[in-house]
Amino acid sequence: ALGLSQLKRLDQFVERRRTLASQYDAQLLSLPLQLPFQNPENASSWHLYVVRVAANIRAFIFKHMRTAGIGVNLHYIPIHTQPFYQAMELDYGQFPEAESYYAEAISIPLYAGMSDEDQQRVVMVLTQALKASR
Repeated sequence: ALGLSQLKRLDQFVERRRTLASQYDAQLLSLPLQLPFQNPENASSWHLYVVRVAANIRAFIFKHMRTAGIGVNLHYIPIHTQPFYQAMELDYGQFPEAESYYAEAISIPLYAGMSDEDQQRVVMVLTQALKASR
């Protein structure tokens, strides 16, 4: 029943996520990080908003934001490092782009119920963390 009621608001949820993603794009543009790529020929529903920071500061940024109460996460652990695949003797270094992405990626909060004020706080704390990491 909950799922069916949520489906009625799906377009509204996706539109809000797109608005928030666009605002993140504008607010984070000048920071020393890489914004998520969006192919202009496609329209994302923005399940996640993942930024990339230098690998040597990711742990610092993550901890700083978590300590400030910002619910950041890490996505995605390279598949060849998962226990099931370890039995296939896949070595670290065989998939450098996947490994690099994981070492640099931080998912910042993005959800349909997020207020503009909540988003501004995320941007402010991320900015502070990046400055403190120098």
